[in-house]
Amino acid sequence: MKLNILTILAFLFISVGVSAQNTFIMNDANYTSCSGSFTDSGDLTGNYSNGESFVTTICSPFPLDAIQVSFNSFDLASGDLLIIYDGDTATSPIIGVFLGTNSPGTVIASPPATNPSGCLTFRFISDSSNTAPGWEGTIQCVTNCQSISNTITSTPAPDGDGIIRVCQGDTVSFTGTTQFSQDSTGATYEFRLADGTVVSGQSASEVYNSPGIYEIDYVAFDQLGCRDRQTIDATVIVSTTPDFSGVVAADTSLCFGESTTITGNVSTTQFFADVAPPITGQTFLPDGSGVAYQTCIDVSGFPAGSTFASASDLVNVFIDIEHSYMGDLDITLTAPNGSQVKFLTFPNSGGGRYLGNALDDGTTTPGVGFVYTFTEAATQTLDQSTGPVAFGTPMPAGSYSPEDPFSNFIGTPLNGLWCLDIVDNLSIDNGYIFEWGINFNPAIIPAAGSYEPSEVLTEWQTNADITAQTGNDITVTPSVAGQNCYSIDFTDDFGCTYTETICIDVAPEITSTTPNDIIVCQSSGAATVDLTVRNTDVLNGLDATLYDVTFYNSQADADADSNPILNSTAYDVTTNETVFVRITDNTSGCFNTETLDVTYNTSAFNSVNDLEACDDLSADGIENFDLTSQEAGILGSQDPADYVVSYFNTQADADANTNAITTPQSYDNVSNPETIYVRVSNAQDQDCYATGTFDLVVLDLPNIGTASDLTECDNAPLDLRTAFVLSAQDNAILNGLSPANYSVTYHLSLTDAEAGSGSLSDTDDINDGSTIYARLTDANTGCFNVSTFDVEVETCEVILPEGFSPNGDTINDTFVIPNIEQFTNFELKVFNRYGTVIYETRAQNYQEFAGIPNKGPLAGDGLLPVGTYFYTIQFNDSEVEDVARWLYINY
Repeated sequence: MKLNILTILAFLFISVGVSAQNTFIMNDANYTSCSGSFTDSGDLTGNYSNGESFVTTICSPFPLDAIQVSFNSFDLASGDLLIIYDGDTATSPIIGVFLGTNSPGTVIASPPATNPSGCLTFRFISDSSNTAPGWEGTIQCVTNCQSISNTITSTPAPDGDGIIRVCQGDTVSFTGTTQFSQDSTGATYEFRLADGTVVSGQSASEVYNSPGIYEIDYVAFDQLGCRDRQTIDATVIVSTTPDFSGVVAADTSLCFGESTTITGNVSTTQFFADVAPPITGQTFLPDGSGVAYQTCIDVSGFPAGSTFASASDLVNVFIDIEHSYMGDLDITLTAPNGSQVKFLTFPNSGGGRYLGNALDDGTTTPGVGFVYTFTEAATQTLDQSTGPVAFGTPMPAGSYSPEDPFSNFIGTPLNGLWCLDIVDNLSIDNGYIFEWGINFNPAIIPAAGSYEPSEVLTEWQTNADITAQTGNDITVTPSVAGQNCYSIDFTDDFGCTYTETICIDVAPEITSTTPNDIIVCQSSGAATVDLTVRNTDVLNGLDATLYDVTFYNSQADADADSNPILNSTAYDVTTNETVFVRITDNTSGCFNTETLDVTYNTSAFNSVNDLEACDDLSADGIENFDLTSQEAGILGSQDPADYVVSYFNTQADADANTNAITTPQSYDNVSNPETIYVRVSNAQDQDCYATGTFDLVVLDLPNIGTASDLTECDNAPLDLRTAFVLSAQDNAILNGLSPANYSVTYHLSLTDAEAGSGSLSDTDDINDGSTIYARLTDANTGCFNVSTFDVEVETCEVILPEGFSPNGDTINDTFVIPNIEQFTNFELKVFNRYGTVIYETRAQNYQEFAGIPNKGPLAGDGLLPVGTYFYTIQFNDSEVEDVARWLYINY
């Protein structure tokens, strides 16, 4: 396919003379054109050179045409000559030999019957004495054919510029129509496709699998063999594969859970017509002695007349070669005009070096070729790069400088045969050329032979692993182990979409887990522990042969895999500490870290006071205890979350951790006192424990006394309810106990007495017939006992005394009337013997009569004289009889 494209391109650049004005310079070349100038090698402005011997053939691109050259100037130096042949070779009939200024004038090829090719061939020979301006002629095609014009349509249709742009692998269908100026009878039609296929008829299709410029010629012939004069009827350009080399992942291998960035730098690719297709295929270089082997590239893609203008026009020449003795070789590149550049000259210092991995076994079996590139950008030639090495050492592949400058080629035509000559100067060695080629500077390659699609859209295909995106750069966090792939789509202005996929290998997830703590049960000093006992916990089912477990004293060391704990099976600890565990996948090198807490602790029992409870009133010595109320004291500073406190009835059970008391929050003692055995166990290591005891003590009730019942007179109103001096019972209740250590309270119910609530005072009224509960409480223990007595409220007789002695001796100093206070409306009046009221008082403001009058003329004058007086008591109560009596006052 490449050769066909190049052939078409050559045709595009050289043979489109029907519409382009070109200059065709005398050279060993074949030109196909219907227009342009034909000049000597000095072009329009210079002289030709001495010693030239060139053959140039000019033909029409159309059958039945004849080439015509009209010489506008002609001037040859003495001894130089131009021979013109009527045909397409220098063996065709001679039209004439022209010397000096004898111009050929207008020369035309003979009709087809005589010259079927319609071509003219020119041979120019110059001697070595002098030169002249040469010649210049105008090229034309002469025809006697009718006018034939074609129109071609395609699917897909061309763009506005007439170019059909398609994607790789697309098919283009063509349909042609033709107009004849005279007669279409007997006309035939064919499509000359870009791949060299000729399809008869007026329709054809072609699949375009590779980028390139493809030109299609739809040809119509009349019955005389005349054809249309358009050699290119359709041009197809195939989209180039974009450059995805900038689509790269920062990391192609990740550990599970890691992220990486994928750069999405996609660029369009320019297509250049290969004006110098490389020579490929295996060419044997047999052993020889001064024998030259030549292989040539026919360069034909430059515009006619183009010449080598600067050393930079040639980028490099590469040769894929193997040869079993470099020291005997000449390697030379020869341009179309015979100019040469040496790459290696015999003799050289290559000696026993080989080119490539050659086989020096006397056979013709190919070795392995190395690519040697000759470029002026290199600093040393092949010869300069040799050195003392063992025989058979291959010359390293790479870039080397030519021995001659590329400027030697200045002035040579670019089109024509460029030949590589290799001379084997000594025997007993051979080799192979596998490929060689010429890379001209892209800057001099014709623009018509290049194109570059434009970017329309670049975007990543949707993927849940993409966690961030900046422009076309994405951050991915692969979600599964194994290969995770991410695709980016690039769409160009041809409508073609290309996809590049970047895959990242993700190591399996390390499903480790945090291990259980290691509990050290040690009273003091360093404890030695085996950290590896937690390996199984850490690996969590992972295969121990595939993963390494190592221990470190810091997270940084674990992450860096530095300073591992070397004595992990006998590690000393003296306090609580955290060890960092690294779990490494031996295959991928990925790792995970966990923490292992080593708890250095003594499971301690802290002594506590006995639990005491007062016996209840049953006095049976059995009470209910909350054993767990001791736990805070037993644990002390130990964290309750880290320990289990259990209670037992025997030391043996506590040591064996069996038969624990199941309801320690509510436990009835079975003896008084009773010893409880306590076990404090580490929550993660039940074998790490300490024991201790405390007693349950049921305290005796205080020895309470029994008080006698109380009787009190009813007070007004007479409702069988009055206050009792309960404190008068204290001594009986204390029963000889010290009031400094015991307290006595009185209550109306047993419930209040037991609760110590609702105590009565001496001023509280109490109903007749009530039972009083006396509570005797031990101030030191809080224990109490209860006894009872009854109270009676009665209506008492008013006692009427017959005298008193208000002499201040505190004995019978006032006229006291016992039980008078039972009545709320009574009036007391005292009279002298004359019937005069000398003292008066009422229940509401009752004042006992003390011998001092408060009525009558003597009111307030002091004590009454000794004598008999009279008094009345009016009760003002219909149910009680009033009283009238006498009293005697005596001092």
